[in-house]
Amino acid sequence: MSLRPSELEQVVPEVAARLVGAVVQKAWCPLPRLAYLEVRVPGRSVLLCLCAEGELARVSVAADRFPTPGEPAPFQRWLRQELVGFKLAGASFAEAERLVTLDFQSEDTRRRLVLELGSPGGLVLMTDSGRVLMLSGEGLAQRRGLHPGAQWTPPEPLPAEALARARANPSRLVPQPGAFAPHAEAAEGVLGPKDKASRAEAIRRRLALPYRARLKRSGRTLEKVRTEAGRGPEAERHRQLGELLSQNLYRLKRGATEVTLTAYTESGMEEVQVKLDPKRTPKEEADWHFHQYRRLLRGVEHARQREAELAREVAHAEAALKQLESLDETSLLAQAEVLMQAAGEDGPQEARPFKEYVGHGGHRIWVGKGGEDNDTLTFKVARPYHLWLHARGLPGSHVVVPLDKGAEVSQEVLLDAAHLALHHSGAKGEPRGEVSWVPVKFVKKVKGGAHGQVLYTREKTLVVRMEPERLERLLKTRGGEAPPGAGA
Repeated sequence: MSLRPSELEQVVPEVAARLVGAVVQKAWCPLPRLAYLEVRVPGRSVLLCLCAEGELARVSVAADRFPTPGEPAPFQRWLRQELVGFKLAGASFAEAERLVTLDFQSEDTRRRLVLELGSPGGLVLMTDSGRVLMLSGEGLAQRRGLHPGAQWTPPEPLPAEALARARANPSRLVPQPGAFAPHAEAAEGVLGPKDKASRAEAIRRRLALPYRARLKRSGRTLEKVRTEAGRGPEAERHRQLGELLSQNLYRLKRGATEVTLTAYTESGMEEVQVKLDPKRTPKEEADWHFHQYRRLLRGVEHARQREAELAREVAHAEAALKQLESLDETSLLAQAEVLMQAAGEDGPQEARPFKEYVGHGGHRIWVGKGGEDNDTLTFKVARPYHLWLHARGLPGSHVVVPLDKGAEVSQEVLLDAAHLALHHSGAKGEPRGEVSWVPVKFVKKVKGGAHGQVLYTREKTLVVRMEPERLERLLKTRGGEAPPGAGA
């Protein structure tokens, strides 16, 4: 659970005692209800963690911070604009309202950062008069009615009984001797590992979604296809009846509904009762059975091919899920950008601002769905060191190849991404085209321009001769069906 009142009563006064007068050097807000302030005291920099997220809620001093996935959130920009260079002037804890308040000041300006630890929880940056400048955490806007420009009001205090129960929980903090902020560092020791483990599991679940969906979808289809593939004996029965009728056309009477014929089989003579359609002539009856034989045989052959494809897809999804289960916490947290979907693009994959394909070696490739989604993909989801592609001189989707920082894109992945850029542009269907590519940091939004309209510099151009087999392979991977960890 989150920090208890007894623990906050130890941590917050310690923060006030140790850090008052410290200068804010840097600020981050990697996720909506998680922020970090790096403050400088004589001789050292201290990383202050402020988390308002449910059972992870805390004020602590951390050794490291959670990485910022994608483009920084607006709240991070406000923290940097309004607090960097300010000094911490005070820290207080209001137990009944579950509020931690940090006051900051410069020579002539004061700012206040409030951490709401109760439900719905969030961070509010305001002036000293209580006017909200920015808030982080959708619940504050939806359930508390807060918004930039509004006058901040504290949440309803806890009922007396709930407050008494909360006070009854003893502190779990075990301060380490010689620590700079013993209780605040112990608070991170209690909840920091749980925070990382929780977010790693959230990443695992998010990465597993497309594989579970594919497994469910392909599994259902596989059952139907296997039924169709098993109709070989039925097809063979129609062939046998067609031959039997052809050999006995003279014995068939038009208008009859049934006839008994003698078939010569490997086991001897056999009397076979054949149902007839009175509307057909004898020859039409035999031809109908031959037609059913050919139709079913084609269906069986197609079903067997499809069965093999679906079996591979099911095995692929099962292998991917197994691999995901084996990923350790560090490997999962390295893919923190998927939490952007939980933060700002919650919901099914169809709600994302991009389509995800899988290129050579399992590398993920993101393709914007439209003008506004192109902006979101390029300026909120993608990181500055990711690769950005676009069909040169033509309208089309933004394409992003997520890369590790400092990594180079392989030629095959670049060709895959270029094919997708052309396919999702005005060059769709053309045998060749040109694609511009550049790191995301060199792409800028056109001021006042339409959604998706950008300017970019330092680009390179790739002339692409479209390969139908490559494009078909890529389009079949829509939804991200590739082993996790194989790409960036």
